Amino acid sequence: MTSLALLFLAPLATQATEAPTAALSATCAVCHGAEGQGNQALGAPRLAGQNAQYLARQLLNFKAGRRGYAQQDQAGQSMRAITQSLSEEQLASLAAHYAGLQLAKAPQSDSATAKVGAARYQDTCAACHGQFAQGYAHLQAPDLRILDGWYIDQQLNNYAQGWRGADEYSDIQGKWMQAIATQINNEERRAVVDFIETLGVDPK
Repeated sequence: MTSLALLFLAPLATQATEAPTAALSATCAVCHGAEGQGNQALGAPRLAGQNAQYLARQLLNFKAGRRGYAQQDQAGQSMRAITQSLSEEQLASLAAHYAGLQLAKAPQSDSATAKVGAARYQDTCAACHGQFAQGYAHLQAPDLRILDGWYIDQQLNNYAQGWRGADEYSDIQGKWMQAIATQINNEERRAVVDFIETLGVDPK
């Protein structure tokens, strides 16, 4: 089965796959944590509770070189190297595993900057990521609420610099994000991140 086909079948694949082996989970836990909580010092984002279809697509992107292609993106390059030895079935199992983990994330206090960011977010981001940054599975747009601000800011910078989403490498969603990231300045980006951090996550 081709990677392209897997992208369209991801909703089914992530439901049907077996759980990853203990050894495979342990490999990921070194950077992302046993509970998928992430580790800023290692540049590893929180994965727990993220949309499974989105995670599956990103893992396939790393494996195919659509992400992690830029030397400046050291964390991305590490992920690209790790995924080379994994099968598409293993990547799908990891996506489903981390999507099934649930962790609360306390909202940050509201601020004047966050209020400015709320307006910019609704104008620029809400169409794909939702009014409350919850993401949309059918658009393979991630849930931004679970991500730490440092990681969102880092990835927006990567897009703006062309280290992610470049035309010659990326999938269509990455190209869209690259175009959007170049339309907001650093101050606006920080304000949007501040707004997203006021939302928090309360798993049911």
